[in-house]
Amino acid sequence: MPKSDPTNEHALDVLGAILLSSTAAGSRDRYKGAIDHVCSLPIRQIDSLLEQALRQRVLRRTLEELEPHFMTARPDALSSLQANLEAERERSKNLIAMLDRIVCAFQRRGYPILVMKTLDHWPDTGSDVDLLAAGDDDEISAVLESDFAAVRQSQSWGDRLAHKLNFRLPGLGELLEIHVGCLGQTGEQETLAQGALARQLEKRFGDHVLPVPIQEDRIIIATLQRMYRHFYIRLTDIVNIYRALAENAVNFEKLKDLSTASSVWPGVATLLTIVCARGAGYGAAPLTLPEQIRTATKFHSDRTYVDGKFVRIPIMPEAANLYLQQLADNGRNRNLRAVARLTLLPFLASSAFIAFRVTGNDKGIW
Repeated sequence: MPKSDPTNEHALDVLGAILLSSTAAGSRDRYKGAIDHVCSLPIRQIDSLLEQALRQRVLRRTLEELEPHFMTARPDALSSLQANLEAERERSKNLIAMLDRIVCAFQRRGYPILVMKTLDHWPDTGSDVDLLAAGDDDEISAVLESDFAAVRQSQSWGDRLAHKLNFRLPGLGELLEIHVGCLGQTGEQETLAQGALARQLEKRFGDHVLPVPIQEDRIIIATLQRMYRHFYIRLTDIVNIYRALAENAVNFEKLKDLSTASSVWPGVATLLTIVCARGAGYGAAPLTLPEQIRTATKFHSDRTYVDGKFVRIPIMPEAANLYLQQLADNGRNRNLRAVARLTLLPFLASSAFIAFRVTGNDKGIW
């Protein structure tokens, strides 16, 4: 297994402590130590840490934690920090307003729609916008093109398989991605997508109320992205899920039922186990997961490592075993559509790897 990059692991330790240790009993020293460390850094290294916070989708939350401390400890860096914070707030405000317009346009036409992944990080938002909708491809495209002058982007092989459409909208800096009627890297999760749309709830974000998945669906969707597609975990995933668990916001029975029906219960259990271990490592109050999760977990946090960017999941054998179990479970459940799509994943991944080695870019495939 590759060894962790000590520089980036330390950066994640600092950011994680800033975001998770402030309210944990007995961890105030950990929080204060992280804040003091950042305040003591040269401006160049502060900028580097904030670049990492941006990559981890925790920039705004980090800036908001640092601002009051910089007022007294680092007045020389305060104006730059406040400018970054204001820019993030304005970006989020614009994004939320645009999302509200988009959601209303689809709802007026009777198309089920919700915002997923993008708002899991609130008040941070990602570099793109993810929606889940039900409808015909051409009809969905027509809504965006007629109401927002959107320009549909070319699809990669992976986009076609996942049934995902990409658009550029004037006035929206982020790429808009719409998953149409299914989820998963190969579009294998059709029933989950339908259920997530039906179970959605409305939550307030800034000045607007938007439809989002219930907490259990949010965790399953995050699992699909982290454990079955990208094989890495961002700090924001750890912060988001850890806080949901700490606040008792997760119905474990419902989570198990939904993820078992989607053949990803082992991946969900493993992600929760890793999140709890990483969160406690950053100074958060330790959490005890139910026995059903501990039993279903396939590997633990000690099998992960930190490279130059993220907490990585080893592909062999950890991620490969999760994939094979997902394939086998779908076979036992006679979900032939999912089996047929999942068997294409190794070929897609191999093509992307070859393209990356030859051209340095896998975007046309993955």
